[in-house]
Amino acid sequence: MELEGRPAADRFSPHALRRACATHNYERGVDLVAIQQLLGHWTASSTMRYVRPSATFIEDAYRRAVTTTLSELTADEGSPA
Repeated sequence: MELEGRPAADRFSPHALRRACATHNYERGVDLVAIQQLLGHWTASSTMRYVRPSATFIEDAYRRAVTTTLSELTADEGSPA
């Protein structure tokens, strides 16, 4: 984790806690607009600066996308043209 090894004051700053809150909610499927409202941002792009998805989250999202795409492609093969 990027904050390990830093003094406790750096690890638990209000900014770090807001980033953790945004990331935690994003990775659990909370709508980005809801997170935006929770953090009091005017734009979703401001909110996305706080979101730092883990490598596991990104890998899982990629696997789901590939699996869904392959399922859709193979389902289409069985239907007449």
